[in-house]
Amino acid sequence: MNALLQQFLQESREALESIGTTLLAMEREPGDRSRLGELFRLVHTLKGNSGLFDFPALTAVLHAAEDVMDAVRNEALGFSQPLADQLLDAADYVGAFLDAIGSQGAAGADFQVPPRALVDGLRGWLVVPAVKVDEAVIAEAASCPASSSVLPADLPDDIREALAQSLEAGREAFLLDYRPAADCFFQGTDPLHLARQFPDVLWRRITPLAAWGPVAEMDAYACNIRLELLLLGSDAALAEHFRYVSDQASWLPVTGADLQARLETIELPAGATFVGFDPVAMDILRTQHMALSACRQQQWPSGQHVAIVATLQRIIASQAGTGALASLDACRQQADREGNAEPLLTWLSSELEEAILSGTPVTSPATTPMHDWLNAQLSESPQAAPVMAPQAPTQADAASRKSEEPAGQATAKILKVEQEKIDRLMNLIGEIVVAKNGLPYLAERAEEQYGQRELAREIKAQYAVVNRIAEDLQDAIMQVRMMPVSFVLQRFPRLVRDIARKLDKKVNLILEGEETEADKAMIEALADPLVHIVRNSLDHGLESPAERLAAGKPETGILRIRASQNADHVVISIEDDGRGIDPQKIKAKVAAKALVEPAALEAMSDQELINLVFLPGFSTAEQVSDLSGRGVGMDVVRSGIEKVGGSLRLASQVGQGTQLSLSLPLSMAVTQVMVIESGNQRFGIPMDQVMETVRLPANAIHTIKHQPTAQLRGRTIPLKGLNQLLAVPTEQLQNEDGEYALMVLRSRGELVGLLIDDFHGSVDIILKPMVGILGELSGYSGTAVMGDGSILMILNPTELFA
Repeated sequence: MNALLQQFLQESREALESIGTTLLAMEREPGDRSRLGELFRLVHTLKGNSGLFDFPALTAVLHAAEDVMDAVRNEALGFSQPLADQLLDAADYVGAFLDAIGSQGAAGADFQVPPRALVDGLRGWLVVPAVKVDEAVIAEAASCPASSSVLPADLPDDIREALAQSLEAGREAFLLDYRPAADCFFQGTDPLHLARQFPDVLWRRITPLAAWGPVAEMDAYACNIRLELLLLGSDAALAEHFRYVSDQASWLPVTGADLQARLETIELPAGATFVGFDPVAMDILRTQHMALSACRQQQWPSGQHVAIVATLQRIIASQAGTGALASLDACRQQADREGNAEPLLTWLSSELEEAILSGTPVTSPATTPMHDWLNAQLSESPQAAPVMAPQAPTQADAASRKSEEPAGQATAKILKVEQEKIDRLMNLIGEIVVAKNGLPYLAERAEEQYGQRELAREIKAQYAVVNRIAEDLQDAIMQVRMMPVSFVLQRFPRLVRDIARKLDKKVNLILEGEETEADKAMIEALADPLVHIVRNSLDHGLESPAERLAAGKPETGILRIRASQNADHVVISIEDDGRGIDPQKIKAKVAAKALVEPAALEAMSDQELINLVFLPGFSTAEQVSDLSGRGVGMDVVRSGIEKVGGSLRLASQVGQGTQLSLSLPLSMAVTQVMVIESGNQRFGIPMDQVMETVRLPANAIHTIKHQPTAQLRGRTIPLKGLNQLLAVPTEQLQNEDGEYALMVLRSRGELVGLLIDDFHGSVDIILKPMVGILGELSGYSGTAVMGDGSILMILNPTELFA
């Protein structure tokens, strides 16, 4: 994947997130038109960027969405919930398309052809303006006998015969109606060239979409033609060939019945003769006369002179015969000899006067010889230059035609950096931390083994300097990795909207503290747990409108997601004002499934019963649905949060609602641990779980219900021996005063005492997760390299005490 495509994917995903957020905001406040300009700008930019790549399906969907939003912006179409649904469906398609590109590097088979249902559904909202058609065309159409055939009435006999033979041979035929957009030249489309490139074309016809106006008012950069083609091929081949203009081309299959119906109703028109030049040719000649006059002072022959002469030759050959063509060629040769355009100007003026004096019949623009001649151009080789091909529009032309858009406000300069580069910097910071931790060991060796006290003092002084620089550098890199919680919260307005409509509930989602920042890894770790919690809250927590009204509540429930920072942790709180959790229902469910011993269940408080929702296999849902009820969820949520060093707390009141709080460290890049010793081995315990360390006399330990406990600051704390937890066959050591080393840890909201052999202070480490077979070990968070090169195993107390 090249750098341009990577940048496109990144910018498109950001734009898509903004589009979804803005659409939901417009749905809540349909009268707020301040967002329309921003939404149109986002869709317009996304469509323009997609045109840089061969993504016709994506461009077609975005083009249709852009046209719809332009109609809403210009008040030609009102914004409504069904329209928002279709625009969100388009956003989902774009998101799936981007995901396919990101994973495969190219669009898969499912994204080669534009989704007709989606594009047609969007364009169905557009009001097609009435086209002004010449009265002669209307009269001609009215005179044709009615027929159910899709074939045109004036299809030549030889074309009908070729079509009949092709149908008998089993080939498929289609009648294509291609109406190029007025600004197709600005989109890089050449309609004539596109039509000529399709193989197996039996018949072609070009007619104007609207009557031609005076040449002085003609917009040379606006396309005003309609192309009808009778083709042999397949629906897939047509979709592929016209993939970039799928919104401008439509086709219908032609059958033998269509051919028979047309043969029965065809009437040969009476012959017609034309005197002089038809109106379109006259307009072209006048245009060439003006162009020739404008460039008469240029050096002869210039490139523009050559183009004018070539156009004149084609016009005269098709309109006035060989005599006039020979006269034109003689004037061109005279202009070559004299080195100026005067001979051609004189000849052209006389020809225009003669054509006007000879009289021009009033004919339909659809049947003029000029259009017959244009149709003939389609039969020429693809290399033939189309007549009147306008020069490529300049940037100034495009700017003059572009609708006015609100100017964006100045923003701070942002440098986008790949995540891999930031991760590499974090790894280097880890190496620096390990290296600087080795300096104290070096100072200790210098003093104790070599007696160099002064050298040891200098090493310690240098360690202080390196430590300060490393901490500042670490903090700077951490700021680069920090990102707002809104990165994960922005998906919930759409999620809540869709689930609430599916459940037929009314929900008001309130997001607070979206600017709260945390490490990118922590933010990403929040995504899946939050999705499951929100789905549970909508399915189980919030009642239906009828239930809420019966309970004396507003029919619209409130779901609040609040983010805040507490010291070195980010706290996410999810609250609802629903039915709450009934402890007695929890108790009955647990008893029915025998998930807890009956005696222990009876002794539990209401809060302990509520916490049983985190048991594996527990569910309160009466029925299994695609939202919940399968008994897999809340235990996985808690395990995922605890795996990254976080904690989870649940509180609920029956009839009033439920609150679930997630607390995660701001970062896991650099972790402070306390080094302990037990069973002649050293381990690390995360400092954020250590409440205090004490020396506990052996006679202060008491056994309650076979569980060692101790009284500490008026609280009874259960005790666990680390050697026993790790299956080390030795007793915990005591010091010379008969005291145990005790660490008081917080695990799942409860205080637990961990008996060890000794403490060895705290140290900053880079936590490395264990992989392979070791990654399946419970009770360990990972490993770290110490300053002396040894490996320190980092314990996970929550898993040890489970």
